[in-house]
Amino acid sequence: ASTGMPTLSLYRAVDAPANELGLRLYGKAQPAPLSDVLPMLENMGLRVLTETPYRVSPAGAETSVYVQDFTLVARGVASVDVPAVKDAFEATFARVWTGAAESDGFNRLVLLAGLAAREVEVLRAYAKYLRQASIGYSQAYMEDALAHHPRIARRLVDLFLAAQDPVADKDADVRARGIAVEIEHLLDSVPNADEDKILRRFLNAIAVTLRTNFFQPDAQGAAKGYVSFKLDSQKLVELPLPRPLVEIWVYSPRVEAVHLRGGRVARGGIRWSDRREDFRTEILGLMKAQIVKNAVIVPVGSKGGFFVKRPPAPEAGRDAAIAEAIACYRIMMSGLLDLTDNITIDGIAPPRA
Repeated sequence: ASTGMPTLSLYRAVDAPANELGLRLYGKAQPAPLSDVLPMLENMGLRVLTETPYRVSPAGAETSVYVQDFTLVARGVASVDVPAVKDAFEATFARVWTGAAESDGFNRLVLLAGLAAREVEVLRAYAKYLRQASIGYSQAYMEDALAHHPRIARRLVDLFLAAQDPVADKDADVRARGIAVEIEHLLDSVPNADEDKILRRFLNAIAVTLRTNFFQPDAQGAAKGYVSFKLDSQKLVELPLPRPLVEIWVYSPRVEAVHLRGGRVARGGIRWSDRREDFRTEILGLMKAQIVKNAVIVPVGSKGGFFVKRPPAPEAGRDAAIAEAIACYRIMMSGLLDLTDNITIDGIAPPRA
């Protein structure tokens, strides 16, 4: 993540074309490195035409202020409603800059589909899971499928929000079913077979999600820095065999993790994996071993594992690597416990909403 977060302002010049935008960055210490800024803007669906830097030295001030004025063109859209997307764009840029969100092609959906940063994170988290569940398509291909069909992307998020909101009204289930039917109709007009399959896998994964911590605030009342989903593995399309009873997927910019449970009563451990692309396959194999190992103890087994996505540089040393792994392990366990019922003196207590 970059440091020295600049202040930013998205705007459109009075005489600019409908798909041309301006972005100003204001920094005190130094101008933002172009090698940091340009990839972020490209991943948000923008082509950078020009950058005009200014250095402002106010009278009597000890430090200068740096202003960078970018001219941008939005790709894939004829026009951008700047007032409508300004807050979401600036918030997403800030989250990427600080490392709270990843910089990838899913961020195009802020401009294309009108999604907020955390709504984009929902689709990113499901995409990361589908990659582990052997979908057979690259992340870039899935990014393109959603970007080519922003209305479907928007409605997939709407379906997730309607189906999972813990304080939804009594009509939420009816509304969720209506959204699912609308998505099915929209999918009928997708001409590309691969994109159709990708979008249907997103729909399936969202539809079989049993629980999520997405709506749970942290101790300070803010959104948590990770998201977890509990999925009905028996209903997931094309999931590699053997299918667990259920599984929990935990996603954050720092770690990805999965926990596979073979039955209602199961036991097993947690593995620190080094297999970025297919650690779920590794964990699935270990769950199968647990089933055999525990046959005389409990009926089935379980297993979990996590992958550290941002390990410290080698020169930071072994202790730094272990510290990051422990932090990632804690994120994983928090993601699991967020979705876990508790046995109390008054009976079964669900997770706090």
